[in-house]
Amino acid sequence: MNLASILSTVVLASSVSVSSAPVERQLLAITPSDFAQRFNTVAQDTGSGLALPSFKVKPGWHRAAPSAGVSVLVRASRAGYAIDEVVVVCREVERCFLTICTAALAIDDSVNPMLLQRFIVARIATELGEVGLVMSGLAYIVVTPKEDDYVAVVIRPYLPQERSASPTQASRGPYAPVAWQPAAPHS
Repeated sequence: MNLASILSTVVLASSVSVSSAPVERQLLAITPSDFAQRFNTVAQDTGSGLALPSFKVKPGWHRAAPSAGVSVLVRASRAGYAIDEVVVVCREVERCFLTICTAALAIDDSVNPMLLQRFIVARIATELGEVGLVMSGLAYIVVTPKEDDYVAVVIRPYLPQERSASPTQASRGPYAPVAWQPAAPHS
């Protein structure tokens, strides 16, 4: 399968609502170039050897391959000064989780990489069914087409308009959110 087919599958999957609860359209308040810079800083701090080129501030898709078989796609907003979503597409397992966690940490430094990895593994193994993980206001959606040899993780903002929506209302969509909140510090 070529990259255009993968991208169209991921775009289609990323347009699927994470929940049927009303969702206010939110953006990641960083530019594509800021995201690439943060990605590179996280990669350098962890010693992963991954790197993204500096993306221009322009609308639409930005794409880079930080390692063989792994692509990072960033969809900028209409003005190009914010990000609608980030997608990591893996055809190779070797640096897949490392790239996903680096991208997630570049967006939100409070993300729990171990929880994210466990969620992705469980989702790929279909132990969780069609669910997305919601952590710190971000939705992580795993796309695993049965007929294709890749896995994609879509990261985008998630903010229901009504935070008090009932759990049954929030789980009616094709992807029910699985929420995680960090433990409160002990006093």
